[in-house]
Amino acid sequence: MGLFNKKEKAAENEICNITLHLNMRLMPKDRWAFFEDPIDEVLHKYDLGEVTGGGTLSTEERMPLSCDIDIRIKKDKIEHFISFMKHVNTAAKGSYIEYDGKKEEIGVLEGLSLILDGTGLDENVYKENDINDVIADIDNLINGKGQYHSYYIGEQNTNLYFYGNSFEEMKKIILEYIKTSPLCENSIIEQI
Repeated sequence: MGLFNKKEKAAENEICNITLHLNMRLMPKDRWAFFEDPIDEVLHKYDLGEVTGGGTLSTEERMPLSCDIDIRIKKDKIEHFISFMKHVNTAAKGSYIEYDGKKEEIGVLEGLSLILDGTGLDENVYKENDINDVIADIDNLINGKGQYHSYYIGEQNTNLYFYGNSFEEMKKIILEYIKTSPLCENSIIEQI
């Protein structure tokens, strides 16, 4: 093996730490399910690296704002990983990969928050209706246009977070649905 081949082999095995920043409101268990576990599985399968940790930036009330995932990856595979993340279209706009002082934008999805009134409805509405049914119904209605990703339960409201190709398309569908759901009375839709 010549000197050139040794240098090439050394560069191939050099490991780099990168951060995947997700501009998405995800509870930790949803961050793991949608991103950390699948990414770690792919990295291990192709012997590229591994997920080494992650965290969720939250407000004082513990409402998720964004997430970071720490990854160790072979330096010569970073561009492939970035290309993969851009093509799978799973991250929201404003998401990026940061490494070696560089920042590579990867996000394409738009976010929607459906904010449900958690205290102001008739007590029977809360007793007779299940939030999981609301999530499943909306997820089915926006199928192909978006997907439910996470939630936040606060003192006054429950927020449901959806991400898809178009905020306006998801909003149009959800606006029709909330007219029929007792749990969605007084709800608010916001772009995130």
